[in-house]
Amino acid sequence: MLEIRNLVLAYGVNRVVRDVSFAVQPGEVFALLGPNGAGKTSILRAVSGLVPAVSGDILFQGKSLLKRKPHDIVLGGIAHVPEGRQIFPEMSVHDNLLVGATVHIHKRERVRELEARCLSLFPIIKERARQAGGTLSGGEQQQLTIARGLMADPKLLIVDEPTLGLAPAIINVVADSFRKLRELGLTIVVAEQNADFALKVADHGVVLASGEITYAGTVKQLSDREILRKAYMGA
Repeated sequence: MLEIRNLVLAYGVNRVVRDVSFAVQPGEVFALLGPNGAGKTSILRAVSGLVPAVSGDILFQGKSLLKRKPHDIVLGGIAHVPEGRQIFPEMSVHDNLLVGATVHIHKRERVRELEARCLSLFPIIKERARQAGGTLSGGEQQQLTIARGLMADPKLLIVDEPTLGLAPAIINVVADSFRKLRELGLTIVVAEQNADFALKVADHGVVLASGEITYAGTVKQLSDREILRKAYMGA
């Protein structure tokens, strides 16, 4: 479904992703693991059309994304949930969800169906539907941002650091939501520093360090503590 071919990304003269290649199959959860600064976020932003590639290619369903604008990429079936729970704090939960459905703005019945699906996946959001987004807890806001991404009805959902700043109990709730989405057949790419979380929810993945892939494989293979120690500790 998604294929990254020899991707090179840079900010000015600083190359942050170096010759990265991997493929994501339909219906799987794919993890980008690695410490802060490994290049995970830059790869996701490149998939969304927010960062230009120096070289290489990004293919979605066999077609290159490199010359497409971010809005066209969303229309094509990719939704991006950025890190930092970027909600609209003064708007209600309901209205925050509608922001995610702008690609379906002229399809009212479809928007209602998508909202109903999101609320069924995240019951706590349903309970808070009329509250201002800023009144939600950190974990609830994270569920809201994922639900907002789903309102675009994507074929591929890319999620950046979903557990950042969350308590362990809330991380488990987010993990449950990923499992539900996988059961629905949604393809997900998640960038995550928290290896324990990523290895619980993913099928395959890569470990990145300093913009390069150091390991790739199934989550069982990547669960090797020596692999993770080398990636995160640089030893």
